[in-house]
Amino acid sequence: MTYLESLGHSVIGCSRKTGCDAGDFERIKSELARCDLAYHLAADARPAESLLSPWQTVEVNLRTTTNIGLACSKAGVPLVYASSCEIYGDSLVPLLEESSLRPTNPYAASKLACDRLLFSFQRCYGLDVKIPRLFNPYGPHQQLNKIIPTLYRQASEGKPLTVYGDGSDTRDYVFIEDIARGLWEARRLPAGEAVNLATGIGTTSKQIADILILKTLSKSVVRFVPYPEIFGGIRNQVGSYEKAKRLLLWEPKTNIDVGLDHTIRWLKSLNET
Repeated sequence: MTYLESLGHSVIGCSRKTGCDAGDFERIKSELARCDLAYHLAADARPAESLLSPWQTVEVNLRTTTNIGLACSKAGVPLVYASSCEIYGDSLVPLLEESSLRPTNPYAASKLACDRLLFSFQRCYGLDVKIPRLFNPYGPHQQLNKIIPTLYRQASEGKPLTVYGDGSDTRDYVFIEDIARGLWEARRLPAGEAVNLATGIGTTSKQIADILILKTLSKSVVRFVPYPEIFGGIRNQVGSYEKAKRLLLWEPKTNIDVGLDHTIRWLKSLNET
């Protein structure tokens, strides 16, 4: 919202916190009457927890996506749907939009279902949907239970930084300002088109831990721990952003070192308030 408002746009936020449930079709339809463009970012976005409550994850994500997709098609409002790199699953090579889709947990499977459901709505209802697939967003205001805030907290408290396996798991971390810019540019995609918002660079969990120890001047050490007995996560993943560059002239501008500096400043500010 802040990014769109900085461009001079009026934004209507719809969430349970504002009393607007994405599962309420009539409410969504009425809100869309005032809109020229819609973004769908709502989700039960807890990959690990989805292993324990798959019914809730699938029901919430598919119901809200169906409501929003149908409402947008009836209102004639273009929709930008924030899909996820989780739908691809593990890969040792850079992922293209045409790569195999092999979700590793119920959350990822629900995101894949929503991704393709909205594509089908474009075909059968004429929905003008654009589908950016986000690779590991991080930065200020992210969830505090994610890996970077968790490892930062451990480092700042002088505790061991817990890393799964041998620390060689890779992720493609994309700074939130680059994500916000990509979501805005995604409005120009042809209907039904999907693009990756990625950096093309894989960073291991051990590298993240080491960088945070260095930046916080911590005396902590890295402690490797076994994967959970029930593990639906991804071991290795990196994305290609060449299609986004070609269609949207989008590419990431913030490297992991600078992005972590911004994130650490925000995390420090939370402790100061």
